[in-house]
Amino acid sequence: MSTSPFRFQIPQLFKRLLNQHNPTVKHLINLREKKKYRLDNGLVVVQGVKTLNELRDKGIGFNSITITARKDPNVESDIKYPSIDILKHPDSYPAKKYYVADIDVARRILGTSSKPGNHEVFAEVMIPEHEEEEVMKTDRLLVLDKISDPGNLGTLVRTANALGWNSGLVTSHSCDMYNDKTLRASRALSLTWNFKQVSLPTAIQNLKENGFTPIVADMIPNNHHIEFWSPELGISNTVKPGTGVWFWNFKKDQAPLKELPKKIALILSSEHHGVNGFDDEIRVSIPMNSSVESLNVASAGSIIMNELNRYLTLKID
Repeated sequence: MSTSPFRFQIPQLFKRLLNQHNPTVKHLINLREKKKYRLDNGLVVVQGVKTLNELRDKGIGFNSITITARKDPNVESDIKYPSIDILKHPDSYPAKKYYVADIDVARRILGTSSKPGNHEVFAEVMIPEHEEEEVMKTDRLLVLDKISDPGNLGTLVRTANALGWNSGLVTSHSCDMYNDKTLRASRALSLTWNFKQVSLPTAIQNLKENGFTPIVADMIPNNHHIEFWSPELGISNTVKPGTGVWFWNFKKDQAPLKELPKKIALILSSEHHGVNGFDDEIRVSIPMNSSVESLNVASAGSIIMNELNRYLTLKID
């Protein structure tokens, strides 16, 4: 008499997502693909157990957890880390719902560019609220205007976190902070970074009301009558690569700076569009070799944030 081969039993807590026509699968795909759907539901899909560990440890809530495993595992060892750990210890990842999907369904949910593995883990993560009052409680504020590339946006947020620029304003003309590419580039720090999304006029008003001096990252123009200032090197009419960042565009009735302002707002914008609304504000630039026309906004912004940190330390000392 024949018998059916043994099959490893997935715990009943984990509901199987069979195909892309499943309502939950459609919901998860919509969270990835549609900005309005994400914001209306207050949820995003985040991939990777290390990133989920970091979010969990920061107190960010999960609506659901999904592990990836083959459809018919014969034995427990057919399910590898990290899926098997969550399968055995779901209480380590508190969530309202738990799912299991095969790799084909996982790829449909996460998108092929995310390159999910055969034992991938991902979650519906709750979007935290950020209070404007808390965002403005800083002496170094990052303002991101018209950052249209999600990879650049995510990189800037990750760098800002690393360098201690802990809050910012993101104008409504920038791409979505919860876009899956932004999330990947920032390692999901775009969820926890303290920011508010506002219109550009509102950003300008907030800076004025809170006593920030806007400093706009810009290219050095082809004008040889500009007076530049550096906290280290003083005033000069010429600047060279490797001498740090330099400040310029001082008003006619305003002498060059003697030290950096106590509260600064670094304004970063797309290199193709530039910044509108801050025409009369102080500029900061990176001197470059003539063979290089420009840097992308993520590279330039990272350099300038680090240099401003260094200059602020010089001022304190």
